[in-house]
Amino acid sequence: MQLIFGKNIKKIRSVHSLSQQDFADIFDLKRGTLGAYEEGRSNPKLETVIKIANHFSIGIEELLIGELTVNKLLKFNERLTVENDPFKTIDFEGIPCVLAAAKLDFIKRYSVDLDLSSYPLIKLPFINVENRIAFLVDDLAMTGGAVELFPKDIVIGKKVDISKIENGSLVILLTKDELLLRNFQKEDETCTLKADHYGVADMSLSTKDIVKVWEAEHLFHYTIHSKEIPLENRLTSIEQTIASLKNKKTT
Repeated sequence: MQLIFGKNIKKIRSVHSLSQQDFADIFDLKRGTLGAYEEGRSNPKLETVIKIANHFSIGIEELLIGELTVNKLLKFNERLTVENDPFKTIDFEGIPCVLAAAKLDFIKRYSVDLDLSSYPLIKLPFINVENRIAFLVDDLAMTGGAVELFPKDIVIGKKVDISKIENGSLVILLTKDELLLRNFQKEDETCTLKADHYGVADMSLSTKDIVKVWEAEHLFHYTIHSKEIPLENRLTSIEQTIASLKNKKTT
């Protein structure tokens, strides 16, 4: 015990840049007494051990019988200093996100030469990225339902075969002309895409016109939506309703 305690005292002094006299003064010891402790020629009083342990926030057992390390004295985690820091090495895989500005490019080039690596990535823990795509909501077509989606909300979808989609599922659907977020209904070779907003008319199309479909898996809201729709969204909603009514009159 004498030898280990003495080594620990020396290490503590070294880490804190304390001379023997400085250390002795802190604990009302004589310099010669401290020297005897460090050289293993004398045992410290329990009262002295307790004072030293408390002052440096070290366990009494560690101080007496455990050889202290610099990392422990500096309050570092030894495992993290020996190994690579795991928080620096973790890098979540990303999901390509289709922003409003890139929507037309995505539609035009998806089946030709689209390079998804150039798209911004959304990185989140615990989410599988394989065959996934993120879609930034850019209209109010899906407001009015049980889960309302407003502009700037994000939907992450998994690429699936159209035959495996259940009616009523929320999907991101790509045709040769449009990329849409809608509720999906299928009957035979015809699909109906339904919006939750009453002012947006249903769309019917043949399954042959569908380039790709992703079934929604995760929804991320840009903000916590209150029951009152923001003014800019209400205005957009009114404009969409008026446009829909005009289309009905002309058809």
